[in-house]
Amino acid sequence: MNERRPDIRTYSSTDSTARTPDIGANISADTRADAQSRSWLKAFFFLLTGLVIFTLAIAAPLSGLWLYLCGELGVDRAVQAQSRGFALFGSTMDRSSADTLAYKLALYESRKPQVVLAGSAGMGSLRSTVFLRPMVNMAGTASSLSQLRASLDAMLARHKPDVVLLALDFWWFSAAWEKNPFAQPKPLVSPYAYSMDTLRMPWRMLLQGGISLPQFLFLSFQEARFGIRAQFADTGYGPDGSFYATSTITARHSEDAGFARTLDRQKRHAGEFATQESLSQAHLDALADIYFRLRGRGIVPVVFLSPVAGPVLDAMKAEETLYPHLFGLRAALAERGIEVADTIDARYLRASECEFLDGTHAGEVISLRILNELTRSWSGLLPYLNMEALNRSVNEWKNHAAVGSPFLPHTLETDFLRLSCVKRTGPARGMQPVPSW
Repeated sequence: MNERRPDIRTYSSTDSTARTPDIGANISADTRADAQSRSWLKAFFFLLTGLVIFTLAIAAPLSGLWLYLCGELGVDRAVQAQSRGFALFGSTMDRSSADTLAYKLALYESRKPQVVLAGSAGMGSLRSTVFLRPMVNMAGTASSLSQLRASLDAMLARHKPDVVLLALDFWWFSAAWEKNPFAQPKPLVSPYAYSMDTLRMPWRMLLQGGISLPQFLFLSFQEARFGIRAQFADTGYGPDGSFYATSTITARHSEDAGFARTLDRQKRHAGEFATQESLSQAHLDALADIYFRLRGRGIVPVVFLSPVAGPVLDAMKAEETLYPHLFGLRAALAERGIEVADTIDARYLRASECEFLDGTHAGEVISLRILNELTRSWSGLLPYLNMEALNRSVNEWKNHAAVGSPFLPHTLETDFLRLSCVKRTGPARGMQPVPSW
């Protein structure tokens, strides 16, 4: 009987290789992948390093030079130029009343005026052209009663004027606008300084279309213009601190055409149109404190309300009980011995809606009408004014937001509010006078 043997098979080396995993090949592939990753990391590192070097060595210095030549941060240079003649300062860094104050304090200290207009940005268009003595417009340096006090303190620490024209916005007396009118504002910090944010600004504006390539390449800078808005739109503050709203009055269509935007805010009771049930005694006391402190220092305060466009005021009157801080304000302040000129409704001053910049900002012609009205509240203002020049400007430029300026002769005002306002279509026969002082 044959014995059955085990089935023993012989495997060749080739069979063994085929059945065994190729460990060396896998290691080689992993090595190549790691090398490729390191290569990408090195490339990214070198790219990042190059961008940093470009930024530090080229982009940042180029931005710094551009900002200097543009005058965007050049407050001191602007004030010096304005002390010698007409120059505009219009920086995009001017974003709040504190920013405006940082510039205007330097201007105020340089000019040392006898008359100063302080308070509401709504009166920013009042110019010194009809004044016989030095005047500075400090409007826009406050947006509340606490800021008004702080701005006046800062001014008086540098120079004491004879007269302060106090322009007030009615919403400053609303607790919804400012809860504590005696609050201490934050310390003043000037925004007109070089920083990473300001150095990025020219490049950002170029990419976003805020400035054109020729403007970015130093091909469009003007003399006696400091700041982006002044350089490219002739918009900004003049030597007396008044605001030249050139980009607004020459626009084809205002953002507040027909006062639609302001009327919408009023309808929604938003922002400055927030309602309240009664007058805040604390806010009345805050203004009384400001007023009598000025008088105690031998300064004459002349108080008035910055005007509101007629359609907006009519909408508020339809809800009169919701706005005691406007319609009951003059009587409440009179009880405290403070006379407030009745200037909230410019229609009583024979002004037209065409003379506004928007629903809450008066144009230059309305500002002159208000100035004329203030002489009735305090006749002591008359020696400071050239009434002939004032009346001539009002008569020749009625229905306009701005009086023609010899320094901006090519500026032609449009019907920017879309109110069918008839505007001049060519150079005016007469321009506003230049102050003799």
